[in-house]
Amino acid sequence: MQVLAHRLLFSRASPSEPKPSFAAVLCQSNMYDQGLPLAYTHLCYASGILLVLYLLRIRFIRLSGYPLPPGPAKLPVVGNLFNMPSSFEWEVFHRWSKQYNSDIIHVSVPGTSLIILDSLKATTDLLDKRSSIYSSRPKFTVISKVMGFSWLLPFMPYGPSWKERRRLLSRYFHPSNDKLHKPVEIEYARKLLLLLLEDPEHYLQHLNHAVGGCLLSMTYGDSARQPGQHHLRLAEEVGRCLSDGVVPGTMLLDVIPSLARILSPVLVGPRFKKSEQEWEALVSRFRDVPFRDAENSRMEGSASPSFVSAALDQLPVSENNEQQHKIIKDVAGIIFLGGSGTMGSALHTFFLAMTLFPGSQAKAQEELDRVVGQARLPNFDDEPSLPYLSALIKEVIRWRAVGPLGLPHVLEKDDVYNGYFIPAQSVVLSNMWAILHNDNDYPDPETFQPERFLKDGCLDTSVRDPADVIFGFGRRVCPGEHIARSTMYIIIASVLSTFNIATPVDEKGVRIEPGGEYQSGITFQPLPFKCAITPRHDKAEALIRGVDA
Repeated sequence: MQVLAHRLLFSRASPSEPKPSFAAVLCQSNMYDQGLPLAYTHLCYASGILLVLYLLRIRFIRLSGYPLPPGPAKLPVVGNLFNMPSSFEWEVFHRWSKQYNSDIIHVSVPGTSLIILDSLKATTDLLDKRSSIYSSRPKFTVISKVMGFSWLLPFMPYGPSWKERRRLLSRYFHPSNDKLHKPVEIEYARKLLLLLLEDPEHYLQHLNHAVGGCLLSMTYGDSARQPGQHHLRLAEEVGRCLSDGVVPGTMLLDVIPSLARILSPVLVGPRFKKSEQEWEALVSRFRDVPFRDAENSRMEGSASPSFVSAALDQLPVSENNEQQHKIIKDVAGIIFLGGSGTMGSALHTFFLAMTLFPGSQAKAQEELDRVVGQARLPNFDDEPSLPYLSALIKEVIRWRAVGPLGLPHVLEKDDVYNGYFIPAQSVVLSNMWAILHNDNDYPDPETFQPERFLKDGCLDTSVRDPADVIFGFGRRVCPGEHIARSTMYIIIASVLSTFNIATPVDEKGVRIEPGGEYQSGITFQPLPFKCAITPRHDKAEALIRGVDA
């Protein structure tokens, strides 16, 4: 639907050429080739429902006595469907916020009110302080009904099932219980160094495998290591599908779920042409197979420490634990998938920043040499003595936030905020990009500047930590925040201790400057680029290989 809107708005070749009709754009979009005529009756039916919903909504809003928040002009029935941005939405939403002089903006797509919060104050006032009514999720029809991932915690509505899984996750990955994850993080950070030493050209693949392997190991233990590459590739495929399934175009399917299987390939993309049996097989391979392997290892007495083995050990033997097994299996899948995409994207940004800003890299390396030296690799005990490195990591996650809009919340009942009426079932988005690029909090926000977080050589606690924003708000704040923080720290510290990251040169000695472009999506990450990764000093290779120099 975003593609259709984009073509309707921007496909005019010249001022004299008429704008194409909706039917013409429909044909150009190959929707007829994808079986849309078979859905004609469904579409007529849907259009009638949307018209009724629109008229009822207008009448109800008028009776509420409060205006909707400001926003771009809306067409009858379709609302803002044809002026919704199709990429880099957060930048467009921020411009609307400036245009209408409001940090809360209202946009509508058929059957759905969309509320954009463009400031930290509005976000905390609603998502934090009123979390009792702002903690649910949209229906995510494509993800839940078409794909079969309704069990994934980030996409579940707020309620008893969500609470059960959240409690289990928080119990075993409590911030005070770092023995379950920090040793594994160190192990995979060291493995990453060896891969970068032997094959620096494929650094991005090594990054993704290090993060994914770390999460896989702490979730399922050694049983997952043998087929680890297969599990990682599967997680990457699932992650891409989930990212596509959250695009704004799928909101129409949330209003009329019966159209999901017909229209999801049109609105979302060709990945959603799988049959129901194919989706079931994908879910089973992702969720069931590694869990079964871990369970078998535990029964054989060969299981290594992991979330699955620890959670299963706590189950009472005398009870029927089928439901508890299912919950553990669900949570294991959440841990494995939840952080791999976001941490991988953040580390990709780190490599880009070090390539573009060698001065910041040099300052962090000077601090590492002074605190850690060149005779050993950094560990977690070093972190408090590395304020510049900590500031650099903060700037990485602020400068190019991996989730510029986060995941949408849903308002469960009507609300009023700052004199504006917010209808129940509104989809609420926090513009994290706008918050982290606020001039008042972060002057010159487009500049990569770790020093903004420092004062007199120490971390400046008066400057807002970007981690307080990117990990979410209210009851939906990420429970694995501390794992993401520690994983990023040990990988970045280890890489900067042993390698220089620089702009590469071609055969003629000409520098290949990275463009710094990013791909738009629910997860924001750089487009692939080349960089030169070389050992920093003579002892680096021996240190990485664990050989005495």
